[in-house]
Amino acid sequence: MWSTDIDSVVTLCFKSFEGSNYEVRMAVSKLLGYVLISAVTSKQATASARQHVRKISFMEALELLGTGFLRGSSGFLRTSGDILKGTSSVSRDVRVGVTQAYVVFISTLGGEWLERNFCALLSHILDLVSQSHPKAIQTQMDSICSRRCISFILRATVGGLLGEKARIAAAKEICQTIWKLKKVMDAAVSNCNVETHIGTTEVIINQHMLICALEELGNLIHGLGSTATPVLQDSSTGVLDAVISIILHPCISVQLAAAWCLRCIAVALPCYLSPLLDSCIERLTAMKSSPEAVTGYSFAIAALLGAVRECPLGIPHGKGKVVMMVAEDLLRSASQNSRISIQRMQSGWLLIAALMTLGPAVVQHHLPRVLLLWKCAFPVCPKDLETEKKRGDSFTWQVTLESRAGALCAIKSFILYCGGLLTDEVIQRLLPPVPCAVDLLTQLPSLNKMYGSALKLSSVTYRKRLYELLALLPPKSYEGMYSSSQNISCLLVTKAEVKHCSIKYN
Repeated sequence: MWSTDIDSVVTLCFKSFEGSNYEVRMAVSKLLGYVLISAVTSKQATASARQHVRKISFMEALELLGTGFLRGSSGFLRTSGDILKGTSSVSRDVRVGVTQAYVVFISTLGGEWLERNFCALLSHILDLVSQSHPKAIQTQMDSICSRRCISFILRATVGGLLGEKARIAAAKEICQTIWKLKKVMDAAVSNCNVETHIGTTEVIINQHMLICALEELGNLIHGLGSTATPVLQDSSTGVLDAVISIILHPCISVQLAAAWCLRCIAVALPCYLSPLLDSCIERLTAMKSSPEAVTGYSFAIAALLGAVRECPLGIPHGKGKVVMMVAEDLLRSASQNSRISIQRMQSGWLLIAALMTLGPAVVQHHLPRVLLLWKCAFPVCPKDLETEKKRGDSFTWQVTLESRAGALCAIKSFILYCGGLLTDEVIQRLLPPVPCAVDLLTQLPSLNKMYGSALKLSSVTYRKRLYELLALLPPKSYEGMYSSSQNISCLLVTKAEVKHCSIKYN
């Protein structure tokens, strides 16, 4: 093909993605992928045509797709005003379409090509969500969309084209990439003081690359199963050390990705489950003065406890007792240090909720203590709630809402995974906090009005947890609360409708 023809066709395909539906995106992405394949693999017929025809390389083809992913249809024809103002944006339709084109292009080249060029491809794909290309991650929704696209490219190609040996090599290569990204993070942390360091822009600069790499590493190991043993036993790669070290990252999304990766490792190789659980508990206990450590290792412990259900041999019952002790200690010590009160409260309830997934055989030994914790998390009567409202401040209410949202989540987990323990006596002890929880729900609008945006996220979390619990309970158990819950639901719906209309007509 003529070099100008390639640019014209590629630009036209990018424009075709704008406002397209699924069928159009699939058709155009196939066309775009095949055009690039023909440009990469074409043979120049005659010497006279050689001066007009430019055979592009594989990396040049990837760069063309990358331009569309980052800049959309304006990638080749941006005006000077757009460049200076930074106003050119890329719609999600374009990004999704280009993502499909990546998959078509790589899949057509085949597994052998991917195996030979995986290192270069991984670097190119992850670079699309690096800080050097802020257009792809300028808002939270852009970041999420871009990460999902990158993860889809990796899953559809690495997961579908490579054989076992090549996937082991790919896992090792991804681990090396994680180590490189961690070195960037470490270089930005002054004095290497894990107990006191605060997340800076330099530390979180490559968070999206880390998330995509950790997710794909977890998926690869999960798919390999027991054959992933060489990856974990290779001391030069250090997979476990790499993933565990990333848990201290200040970005919660990265911590969750690392916890998910550990879960995948535990499911693929159950022999690592108990050692990983012990290691995370020890680290959490040793570094409970660090907000990142409390949050990150709690995520990891919860993820590993969730993996027990998929491991036939399970874990020793004594592990449940240790987790319960750690959770209680976090809840008791939450009020001792206001700097990490919220993290300890969230983590304590998260561990209890995760403990419920171990089932009745484990939970029955801790049920009296858990019921007492649930009772203490809520006021005894509406009068106590009014007293709280008068004496609380913004921070106090934030901690309170997070605590009660966590308690509601733990109750929900108990109902889902420990149905055998739901006797009439236990149900009667579970129900008293529910009316108080609904009463607090009706107070949220006035609290948000009083304290502003500081309580917005905590209020949303609390409301979500309460509705999830009410959906599980028998309707008869909260018949007297229909009026309150319906009123607040109607208020939320009408507020959303009014906001939507104001945005539409302004």
